[in-house]
Amino acid sequence: MEKKTSNSNPTGRANAPLSSKSKSKSKKQQRVKSSASKNNLHPISKGVLAVDTSLPVTAHPIVQLAEHARKEWDSKVARQSKTLLQAVNEYKKRNRGRAPPRGFDKWWKLVKEHDVQLPDEYDQINADLALFRALSPSELNHRIDDALEYADTFHLILDDGEISTGGTFSDAEIEGARDRMSGQVDLLEEFGIPAWMPDFRAVFGVHDTPMGFIGADHRSDLLNAVEDDEYYDPSEELDVSVRGWAAGCAPGSAMRKAARGLDIAKPPKKSFVADISANTDLCSHPHLIDIHGITAGKAPNVAGRLEAMFSLSKTSLHTDVLAVPVEQWVESLPSIEWSERNNSKLLWRGSNTGVYHSSATPWRESHRTRLVRTTNKYADGEIDILPTPAMVASEKKVPTLQEAMQHLHKGTANARLFDISFAGRPIQCEVSDGTCRELAEEYDFKTTLMTFEEALEYKYVLDVDGNSWSARTQRLLMGGSLLFKSSINPEWWSDRIQPWVHYVPINIDYSDLHDAFTYFHGDVRGVGGNTELAERMAKEGQKWAKTHWRRVDMAAYMSRLYLEWARLVAPNRRSMDFVYHESMEV
Repeated sequence: MEKKTSNSNPTGRANAPLSSKSKSKSKKQQRVKSSASKNNLHPISKGVLAVDTSLPVTAHPIVQLAEHARKEWDSKVARQSKTLLQAVNEYKKRNRGRAPPRGFDKWWKLVKEHDVQLPDEYDQINADLALFRALSPSELNHRIDDALEYADTFHLILDDGEISTGGTFSDAEIEGARDRMSGQVDLLEEFGIPAWMPDFRAVFGVHDTPMGFIGADHRSDLLNAVEDDEYYDPSEELDVSVRGWAAGCAPGSAMRKAARGLDIAKPPKKSFVADISANTDLCSHPHLIDIHGITAGKAPNVAGRLEAMFSLSKTSLHTDVLAVPVEQWVESLPSIEWSERNNSKLLWRGSNTGVYHSSATPWRESHRTRLVRTTNKYADGEIDILPTPAMVASEKKVPTLQEAMQHLHKGTANARLFDISFAGRPIQCEVSDGTCRELAEEYDFKTTLMTFEEALEYKYVLDVDGNSWSARTQRLLMGGSLLFKSSINPEWWSDRIQPWVHYVPINIDYSDLHDAFTYFHGDVRGVGGNTELAERMAKEGQKWAKTHWRRVDMAAYMSRLYLEWARLVAPNRRSMDFVYHESMEV
């Protein structure tokens, strides 16, 4: 097979000058911004809303984001399939005419019997498996054979309705690995899924972090093979001349430009998250690499091939198949009414995970250490906080956001707004080089652990990543506080929730944290906040968790994923397509 060329840069020139077409595009972007300003809208690009401070305070960016999010959510809920035939047709619409996998009717029965919401929203699965469609069944099974021997993995093998497991991990060295493996099996068996599921083999990395990383050229070749309805030739020579995170991005991307030392657009001074997926796309936003523990200070090995691995977390650049973590899930939690909560500060407690802290790692810029440093009462310097309409309601003339900006001492504002600190003592740190001592001296650690009942007193809670994804998100939503969340990881439920309806998304650099929080809470005196919207979002987030994050919702995701995987590994994929008949309707 002739080697395919990447279509990411049609000119084939990495440093092509700005063409007339590109110039006209820039002018178009300017016209879009001008049009947005005339309509009192803030411009949005690559998932980022850039705040236009020349707009009046009545055009607060969160008003724009919340109103748009509500329309998006209501539209998504209204258009969901009600019958199996509708679900089949919607599947084909989203998958270039491809039929669902065999067993789709059994999956639909599970969905209907347990009232699983949003039955069409499984695009994450399609995205994760897109590259694997380029591998022939024999080649994919060969790579599964290899993956079974990799260190620190476990596997599930379904054969004629029976699941067997195994692994290469050491119970003595990796705590909780066996529970992680059995949890995946229990989730399937609880709902009788193995009885109707086709045979498959799946290999999981036992650690929190993902494993798969390939170069952009290889990714493009695989996708081109899928587009041409061909199988990729694994004997093709790969270009591995580009190293590090930039290797995973297309030649014309901001990441590649930054790697070559070229100037790229800096993040807006004030911005908000408009689209989670686009906002955390590392190729578009290379500045994220240095400020998150998953990526900072690390140089990923550019693999020579696509590995057949499942993981519990990933970034936009990893090729692992995303699975559902089952640990720390709770069925129910006590809760108290919003009006009875006595504390209006933003709460976060957690250990200093996220990176190994030593003199050889850039741990001070990791997401958790930055969070505590940015929000503590000892922080130096000034901070500008966007005003809400209610903060300037007494003024006769409606000022602009810039004119009414609040200029505050950062440490003073933090003391009034936040209750954020590490819990316990320094962990994941090097004692011999003094890093553990530095952590203890420079950062606030609360040695007295907070109980869940004490946490329920807070109206607002913050959730950030740990070593990978945050396993506490479901519990925090169930608790009934308004959740503020910052994460670089796509998750299985990301397509099934609505930011700015069920929770408040926060930039990875926390540049919007003060502005987002004061919009709901009010200024440092607690005046001028939109507490009505805060309470409504908290209740909607709690209701969503109770109706969209049940055990059966996790099982529905994993069973649909395994149906797709079983078709990919079957000797004859065409024979594994689902054929609809009206007698199958529930």
